[in-house]
Amino acid sequence: MQAAWKAWAFFKRDFVTDLSYKLSFALEAVHALIAVAAFFFLARLIGERKLDGYDSFPFIIVGLTVNAYMSTCLVCFAQAVRGSQLTGTLKAVLATPTSPTGLLMFSSAYPLARATLDGIVYTLGGLAFGLSLARCNLAAASLVFIASLLAFSGIGMISATFTLLFKRGDPLVWLFGSGSWLLGGVMYPSDVLPSSLQRVAELLPITHALRGLRAALLTGASVTQVLPEIGALMLFAILGLPVSFVAFKLGLERAKITGTLGHQ
Repeated sequence: MQAAWKAWAFFKRDFVTDLSYKLSFALEAVHALIAVAAFFFLARLIGERKLDGYDSFPFIIVGLTVNAYMSTCLVCFAQAVRGSQLTGTLKAVLATPTSPTGLLMFSSAYPLARATLDGIVYTLGGLAFGLSLARCNLAAASLVFIASLLAFSGIGMISATFTLLFKRGDPLVWLFGSGSWLLGGVMYPSDVLPSSLQRVAELLPITHALRGLRAALLTGASVTQVLPEIGALMLFAILGLPVSFVAFKLGLERAKITGTLGHQ
């Protein structure tokens, strides 16, 4: 119960801060709709050609939405840590019974909710341009989504450790985000890549997230059919989350020893 109240306090703080920039909500929606429109016309240029068995526009919209959500998972933890350092609240929060793990999880509540809202806007924009989700298997899509969130979050938490120690997590985020965009099948099927890069793509969570979500959303694939992708994503999460928690805790101890915990 106490954890729920803390999560709500962090969520409310970030929501009130974001709400003070009312124009940002409108601009985000406009940006999403412009992006959807641009990729709709790109899909028309591609024509009737199938991408991994899917029509080009649905294929691209799912890739665009998942990549945007992944990007939020990669940066939200680091932004929360850096924001707390700049405002001088990191030390104060850690002086309370809030654990380092709790700090990371609570700080991510609003950014992930905002990313979900952005994803809904992308989806609504896609529906306006003819995207059909009539065959969607909601249960399968939900399980793939949750597994994806856990897998992406492990990388994001490691980025937060870089930010804590070096005041910057951008190199890791840039490398992983760029690699996922290039190899993960966001805009084109990964099978167009050389075989060596296809093997690398299998080591990226977004590859399995996109494969599972496209199957569940666009063809109505069952939970059993997307189970291999869920399993791969959960393996990423099982390996990544404990490592990221330990890394962040060690990073905090290091920052306390060196006296850089509150440095700007």
